Amino acid sequence: MPLLAAIVALPLGACGRDEPDLTKGKALFTQKCGSCHTLARAGTQGTTGPNLDAAFRSALAKGFSRKTVRGIVHRQILHPRRGSVMPAGLVEGSEANDVAAYVSYAAQRSGQDTVALAQAGLAGATTGEQIFTAAGCAGCHTFSKAGATGKIGPSLNDLANSSDVKGTPEGYVKQSIEVPNAVVVKGFSPGVMPAFKGKLTAKQIDALVKYLLGG
Repeated sequence: MPLLAAIVALPLGACGRDEPDLTKGKALFTQKCGSCHTLARAGTQGTTGPNLDAAFRSALAKGFSRKTVRGIVHRQILHPRRGSVMPAGLVEGSEANDVAAYVSYAAQRSGQDTVALAQAGLAGATTGEQIFTAAGCAGCHTFSKAGATGKIGPSLNDLANSSDVKGTPEGYVKQSIEVPNAVVVKGFSPGVMPAFKGKLTAKQIDALVKYLLGG
């Protein structure tokens, strides 16, 4: 795996700050990285990039420390491999340190986050705008209302008048959030967007639908 290529050579001090903010790291991960990566404890299911639980499973089983994993993730954030769809500097400075620390904490760790960590990211998002941001939608979609310019998925501007709508716009958008492969917009590939059914509550989905349709 490219993520593990530098595991032996990487200095453990690559992460910089000694006291990262795991809560902020989780929130940033779900917002910036979750649409492309799966990480079970963060509740993300992205498939464009590597599954981060699987990527570090073997190394952790062989006894590599979480600190080593943190350094690897930090390096990958700042310097993605050549040809990767992941942009360099997606998060920088202390934020990169926070994300790396959370990924190293969460990767291949059973159970669920508790206390403040449990409310970070999607779990604590209640408004449509918060959910759109926390779910990482901006990384894949253009949506002018949110200042989003992603190109991996279709534009979300003017969804109510989309030619793909069958039935009500609300029903179409809700289905696209819960089961993205049910209707795939022409020119885009199936299997890229993760399904949010079971990851978002009914109230969160309703709030996101309303937000996307201009409510």
